[in-house]
Amino acid sequence: MPNKPEPLFVNGHYVYTLSSYDPVEVTLTIPHLSDDEVGIAMGSLIAQHGWNSADAPSDAWIAENITGISNFDELRQAVREELEAINDQYVESTKTGLCAEKLAERLEQSIPAEAVQRSLDTLYQGIAMQAHDAGLSPEQAIASMGMTPDEFEHAMTHEAEGLAAQDAALDAIVDEYAIFVDETEVPELLGVSPKDAQSMIEDAKEHHDFDEMMAFCRRRKAVAAVARDAKYTMEHETAEQAAQRVAQMRAQLDAMAAGEKSEDDDQASGHPHLELV
Repeated sequence: MPNKPEPLFVNGHYVYTLSSYDPVEVTLTIPHLSDDEVGIAMGSLIAQHGWNSADAPSDAWIAENITGISNFDELRQAVREELEAINDQYVESTKTGLCAEKLAERLEQSIPAEAVQRSLDTLYQGIAMQAHDAGLSPEQAIASMGMTPDEFEHAMTHEAEGLAAQDAALDAIVDEYAIFVDETEVPELLGVSPKDAQSMIEDAKEHHDFDEMMAFCRRRKAVAAVARDAKYTMEHETAEQAAQRVAQMRAQLDAMAAGEKSEDDDQASGHPHLELV
């Protein structure tokens, strides 16, 4: 297969085109909610309410400490329903990303290295912030993902390439349909209050990032339109896939607990990991 041509650079930005602008076809995966996942969530919930034993709490303790819940069975059902609602929200939230991935497959140009590097820098900044918020070092955060540093770097580069391609594909949609965004649309597109949006706009202008910020907003508007017109089919996550996901969740919880413990070896590191099924 011949290499794709370099994109033209016109008026300060790269110009991309797609092989087709027809609606994309996307498959949505519905998570499989296992008893293990419900148990982990139950353990976390009762720990937040002060339970610090590895044994299951009594119905009397549950009724006294968790509002609106009378016993263990009610707690399990409430947690299951909450997780099901979260899963529904998750499926909805994946639409735009999956649509952007499908669009990227239609790109007729290659992605310049500098565009990939910008995406890579953004990813590294995000990982560093997440690690800091979780009380982990970068090394601990990588370990919690079950990766070596080299594997992590390879995975990040691959993801950055994908994200840069998605941005390029959305820019092609913006150009094709002359999508415009003014400052009054920024709050909705970024999901912030008008006051916060105005502050972000002023800060972007001060630091000469306004054009980049508005380009991001145009992409958000473009992908929302693409997702609205897309054709969707559904598939269910298998029990095996769910087990792998839960295993990764456990590893991340263990890494977070290790990070908390390393901060103060003389104090217990939070609540024990309880899995109530």
